[in-house]
Amino acid sequence: MRFDDMLATVLARPAERPADRVAQWRQLLDLLAQHRPGSDPGVARRALARLQDLRRDVPVAIRRETASAFAGRALPAPLVVFLSADVPVVASAMLGHVRLSEADWLVVLPRLSPTGRGVLRHRRDLGIRVEQALTAFGRTDLALHGVSGVGVEADPATVEEARPPVVETSLAPIAESENEVVDLEESVEPLAAEQEASAAREPEAAMPAVPIQALEHGAGEGQIRAIIDRIAGFRQRREDTPATEPEAHRVPDSFRFETGSDGVIRWVDGMPRGPLIGETIATAASGPIGVDAQAPGAFRRRATFRDARLTVAGGSEAAGEWRIAGVPVFAPDTGRFQGYRGTARRPRTEERAESASLGLYGVGLEPDSLRQLVHELRTPLNAIGGFAEMIRRQMRGPVSTAYRERAQEIAEQAGRLLAAVDDLDVAARLETQRLDLQRVEVDLGAMVQLVCGNHAESARHRGATLACDIGRAPLSVQGDPAALRRMIGRLVGGVAALAGKGEAVRVDLRPVSEDAVMLRVDRPTRIADLPETTLLDPGFGPDGDAPDAPLLGLGFTLHLVRRLAATVGGTLSIEPGCLVLRLPTEASAEHAGTGG
Repeated sequence: MRFDDMLATVLARPAERPADRVAQWRQLLDLLAQHRPGSDPGVARRALARLQDLRRDVPVAIRRETASAFAGRALPAPLVVFLSADVPVVASAMLGHVRLSEADWLVVLPRLSPTGRGVLRHRRDLGIRVEQALTAFGRTDLALHGVSGVGVEADPATVEEARPPVVETSLAPIAESENEVVDLEESVEPLAAEQEASAAREPEAAMPAVPIQALEHGAGEGQIRAIIDRIAGFRQRREDTPATEPEAHRVPDSFRFETGSDGVIRWVDGMPRGPLIGETIATAASGPIGVDAQAPGAFRRRATFRDARLTVAGGSEAAGEWRIAGVPVFAPDTGRFQGYRGTARRPRTEERAESASLGLYGVGLEPDSLRQLVHELRTPLNAIGGFAEMIRRQMRGPVSTAYRERAQEIAEQAGRLLAAVDDLDVAARLETQRLDLQRVEVDLGAMVQLVCGNHAESARHRGATLACDIGRAPLSVQGDPAALRRMIGRLVGGVAALAGKGEAVRVDLRPVSEDAVMLRVDRPTRIADLPETTLLDPGFGPDGDAPDAPLLGLGFTLHLVRRLAATVGGTLSIEPGCLVLRLPTEASAEHAGTGG
């Protein structure tokens, strides 16, 4: 394949609805991050310009999740510059882990904001030349602009000498050139040579002496003499103090923090600020870095939380895992929510205990690696399904009936694959306890009836029967609609797909008490006598060729349903002749919003 037109295909798709614009944002970032051979540079520039237009329509939480997904990956330099131009919480999620060559870092550094370069200063894997370049920028990034010394006026020529070198390049800021994407490969050598020359200078050259003219502008001779005397006294005391063994550096094991009303950490005490400023407690992390779902759940309710997990990236003292607690703060005069005040501590030994499982559901898969794979699979599947749908609707011109039928079949298969990919993503989130669940009232009876109606037609084609009895009383539960739909749909569909010709599968929904409901699904003959250990084995899959049979196997599907039920305080039990799903009518506080 000499020419890769996937970018052009995604750009050509209409994106009028907000959901379509978010999907296009994800797809374009995925394709640009893949270094795809054979792609047209002009199309890549159009893709970056399109991302610039889409950014204001994509919520910050989704942009941060997308940036976090690039953790540890090597990205093209233009994409790094584009993502670093976003708000700090998005830029820091990417800059803390992204990989670039040393030459690319030297080109990208001048394009970053002081906050972005501050994130990089906490990394120890950038190389000597990049660290020297960051040191040169520190003379401006870490300066307090607009604050002058008492009674001392600096010499303009001396101030100019202390500034970091500026290299003339053709790189216009992306924020000022939304429709033009520049080549960041240019001007690497001039910048690198200038940075090396700056690093080779004498340290004293960057520390200008107080000019003599300062004595004529309010800095009296007595003030300067007092400063000189204090320096001399300090040196004398240091020489008179006997040498002692240096104390071991004590690494802080706790700190305090405050957030704004948006949940972003803005103040830190007891720990270096750089790695923590810009982190948020309002959004659960999609990867290994960030907070778990407990803090965002409490943030939405403006409630107190404690022992929530926070993982900080990098190699600084703040890096690693923390347990955080926080209380909401409200203005005393207006009652307006102002943010959170909280503390953080290192987890205790028993809190660090690793799970006994060998991997995802005991099959040796790493959840984070699996989520990265899922991220890579969604883009081509969306492109295949979208293009097949365009053919079926004859959007690119008239096609024959047989061709439209084949396109419809391709779109359906792509949809099944996407559903399996979504199941893997949910399973990985459950394994890492990062599944963020809502808590709203759901009409469970209507949902069960809709699911059964979707699978009844497929069962009828195979000569089987799927009957649904939900009773007459309305049954409502408190839970996440997507999680409930996934539980019921996978359970009913996975079991009904095993029914043979002439078999009948009955689905009953009944209240069992004032605070619980029960969904009972008959077991078909094929699995009627199998023990629970076999049915819940993630590798078990006696599925036929039914179109609604679970692609990942019945064992994985039932295991996923059981884990999802546990997140809302429910259970899935294997009983003689049937499978029984019990759900509470109101989610308990310990399960609501925690994702497990």
